Amino acid sequence: MQLRNKFMLATSVVMLAAVLTGCNREEATETAGGSQAKTLGVTLPNLTNPYYVAMKKSFEENGKAQGFNVKVSIADNDDAKQLSQVQSFIQQKVDAVAVNCVSSGPCVAVIGELNKANIPAFAINIMPDTDGMKQQGVSMVQGVQTDQREGGKFIGQQLLKDLGPDAKAEIGIVGEPTSISANARDDGFKEAIASNPGLQVVALVNGKVEETTSLKVTTEMLQGNPKMTIVFSNTEPAALGANAAIEQLGKSGTVTLYSFVDKEGVKKIVDNQVLKAGAIQEPVKLAKLLVDSVKQHFAGEKVPEFLNSPPLLVNKDNANEAMSAAY
Repeated sequence: MQLRNKFMLATSVVMLAAVLTGCNREEATETAGGSQAKTLGVTLPNLTNPYYVAMKKSFEENGKAQGFNVKVSIADNDDAKQLSQVQSFIQQKVDAVAVNCVSSGPCVAVIGELNKANIPAFAINIMPDTDGMKQQGVSMVQGVQTDQREGGKFIGQQLLKDLGPDAKAEIGIVGEPTSISANARDDGFKEAIASNPGLQVVALVNGKVEETTSLKVTTEMLQGNPKMTIVFSNTEPAALGANAAIEQLGKSGTVTLYSFVDKEGVKKIVDNQVLKAGAIQEPVKLAKLLVDSVKQHFAGEKVPEFLNSPPLLVNKDNANEAMSAAY
């Protein structure tokens, strides 16, 4: 009887060991399979801006489609926090990192940390400071950004088309003179309209990328320039403030607006009362382009140092369709 019990016990142990071995092998297979997928770390400035919400989702969806594990960290508009997040990515031994800089200057140190760890660094939307990178010997694989100047040109070209070749008009700009991106948009717009000497920019006011401030300064600009019939705004908050100023002054029939826009601006282009055309950045597209480049980099392909993606021109003809691309 004791011999029989010992035999049964031994058999049970062997069977249990076989089961456990099978489980461990399955787990090992899954781990091995998972280890083959490279991890892409992503750090974004915030999620209060719908732009970054759309970008985060695009990174996750396109990263998954390309076989990456994607880890996203949110810096809460804090340069030091962004640096800490990238250091955490380094400790986790991620395979590549995409950085949407909180600020261009401090971001150089972020890219520098990735260089030291030999982790491929990519930048998106807001680039690290070019001069700072040169001075510190820092480099990145690629930067993916919206071609802001080209967006301004698109809007200027649309204005020329709307007014005709012989049009004359006084134009005011509601901008943000301290922003590199905003100034590039202004430059592109002015470059496009320069082909018609009858179109003259006569005023530039600082809307500070705020709707209420833009309402105030646009009102003052229009009151001080009674012959002004065109307003160009280089951000959506400025456009919404300028739009309100034009309406409140009773100039909806005489002053038209062109601007960089988001979803609310596209809605106003659909209405086509004051805001006639604009350009939208495409965060979903930017993230996809970067993920594709990361994939190409790991496949041993050379990718361009910069990808400048033109924004989407929106006018009355495609405004309804463009609504799905707006954020």
